[in-house]
Amino acid sequence: MGPSGFVPFYGVDRLIFWRKHDLFMSFKEYRKEQYRELTKDPNLSRWYDNNSKGSLIVADVYLRSLGRFCTSVGMTPQQFVKLSKRRMEEVAQDFIDGIEKSGKYSPGYIESYMKAVRSWAAWNRKPIERKIKVRNPGKRPTLENERIPTQEEFGKVLYSDTTSLRTRAAIALIAFSGLRLEVLGDYLGLDGLRIKDLPEIEIKDGKVSFARMPTLVAVRDELSKSRRRYFTFMCEEGCEIIRQHLERRIADGEKIAPETGIVATSMLQFRKSSSLMKAHNARDMSPFIRTVKIGDDIRRAMRAVGLPWRPYVWRSYFDTNLMLAESKGMVSHAYQQFWMGHVGDIESEYTVRKNRLPDSVVDDMRKAYEKASDLLQTRKKTSDVLSEEKLKNALKEQLMMLAGYSKEELARMDMSSLSNEDVQEAVRRKLAGMMNGNGSRQKVVPVSSVAEFINQGYEFVASLPDGNAVMKLPF
Repeated sequence: MGPSGFVPFYGVDRLIFWRKHDLFMSFKEYRKEQYRELTKDPNLSRWYDNNSKGSLIVADVYLRSLGRFCTSVGMTPQQFVKLSKRRMEEVAQDFIDGIEKSGKYSPGYIESYMKAVRSWAAWNRKPIERKIKVRNPGKRPTLENERIPTQEEFGKVLYSDTTSLRTRAAIALIAFSGLRLEVLGDYLGLDGLRIKDLPEIEIKDGKVSFARMPTLVAVRDELSKSRRRYFTFMCEEGCEIIRQHLERRIADGEKIAPETGIVATSMLQFRKSSSLMKAHNARDMSPFIRTVKIGDDIRRAMRAVGLPWRPYVWRSYFDTNLMLAESKGMVSHAYQQFWMGHVGDIESEYTVRKNRLPDSVVDDMRKAYEKASDLLQTRKKTSDVLSEEKLKNALKEQLMMLAGYSKEELARMDMSSLSNEDVQEAVRRKLAGMMNGNGSRQKVVPVSSVAEFINQGYEFVASLPDGNAVMKLPF
């Protein structure tokens, strides 16, 4: 189909156009386009389009796997399904046995071939009934050495000078909110998380703020893997990262609207892609970044600080720390599954109630997330810092009151600006002044005043016959 017949929706023509003209497509990706020739067959094109209704990624993987399979066995997809069912099963069995013996591929990769072949055979009403097994199907050798990063490692990649603000925002949304990479930008870069999906965000006069903290992050049906809407939350540290990212874009001249993407191309890249799409009479000029490119950016940021794992490990970081929070009674298992976008009991209630949970449940979720956020964040919450500061100031005041300072004197001092050394010096001066009042370390005071002087730091020595008492300074 030529440019004039470009269809602005998922399908073979859109995928060919977008992938071929993608400014950031790698040579490896471009080589995969050879299998697009297979879709010239109407029957195979219908099979591909039918698969894409469920998942465009699955449809694309199946197409490539079927193409490689047919190339290996020396026949076209049409020739393969014209064989007898028995012969089809034998060809598939021999192919699987052959690549298994080579030892070059993981069980999951081999299994993907069988899924594509079974799908194509079933589409042509010749389902493969033979149980063709793959050895150790659950083994994932590429993940054997992968582990969950620590908070320190997380902070290292998050705040590295080599990590851009956009990549930092992407990592924060995955690690702090548990979002899949596809939520930030879909397979074709045509949709992704938008400003409107953070309903509590406020943008005014170039400044970004959040009405509530932790803030709510909604995942629309079209972005959800299960195709069911859900929501999660973003902690204070993540909100600060998003604020910095958006304010930088505003300062660079970008107009931020409800439909604007949270993770999007730069203004220059968007203008280039817009010109290209217009030149081919294409109506969609989305600024969103494709999933694979978001993953590439995150991977580069991780490699720059020595982390060898997949970008997806940050979603595992979120899930693992919520599991730890659950063990400590901070979060229920149902909440954890819901925030991960998994189908469960709360999800069922959510859909039954027409995409809205009771406010009391949302508030309880927010409180639970806030408790668990300490296990996620690399920096202390502002509220925690303020609480520690208040406690320190109270201890300083108490120490100075014991030295003899009055409440009026303390009210004129800024405790937060006084260091520990400043407080110690003030206490020495006060006590020295009290001692110099009579040139002695001892005082004779009425018995009724003993308690007051003890509070000022004096020690009781003895009682006198005339109803007085001797007090002394401890130094």
